[in-house]
Amino acid sequence: MRPRIDPEYCKGCDLCVKVCPRKVYDRGEELSDRGYVVPIVARPQDCLNKGKERGRLACERCMMTCPDRAIYYEEEE
Repeated sequence: MRPRIDPEYCKGCDLCVKVCPRKVYDRGEELSDRGYVVPIVARPQDCLNKGKERGRLACERCMMTCPDRAIYYEEEE
């Protein structure tokens, strides 16, 4: 699983950057179409959800903390 941020919903609060224990997210630099600076998923390989199928527990702190529900996970190719 790979974390993604939907710029259509994100308001750039950076809570995901602050709560991630693995430092997967970094502060963004570019404005979204809505005028917010959206964080980037800088190190998706470090996300705890990556090993979910191998029995490791998923963290999902970012998803639970995001007030706009802008974070989701997608299958890696």
